[in-house]
Amino acid sequence: MKRLKKRQIGRVVCTILQQLAITTPINVVYSWGITNKTATQIKVSMNGRKRFIAALMMEVYGFNYCGKLYITLNSVKQVFGLYTEKNGILHEENSDIPFGELGKVLDAIIETGGRSQQEHYQRLQEFLHGR
Repeated sequence: MKRLKKRQIGRVVCTILQQLAITTPINVVYSWGITNKTATQIKVSMNGRKRFIAALMMEVYGFNYCGKLYITLNSVKQVFGLYTEKNGILHEENSDIPFGELGKVLDAIIETGGRSQQEHYQRLQEFLHGR
């Protein structure tokens, strides 16, 4: 199994960060509580074979999800992939995120958990008043 070169990983991560910056309001990105952004590679199974793919790893502290997220890029299909890490094991959350939807999908996983904006706001208010 061939590991990726740093330059390959860097290009992929740069594309991911650019797409986030273009399509996602900065206040939404800040709400994710991102720390430790790292360009890395992860081992995944594709078509029955294990291989390394480039990924942006970031630790997030959101209302719905806290932990490590890995964002990958499939430049052939022009889609992003999203993995979460639980107990050191990667779990694929979504492998077909269109370019323009990356920020929305991330926000749904990290903050809203797929709830409507009104449901999320109500849950947030209950959380804040319950302290």
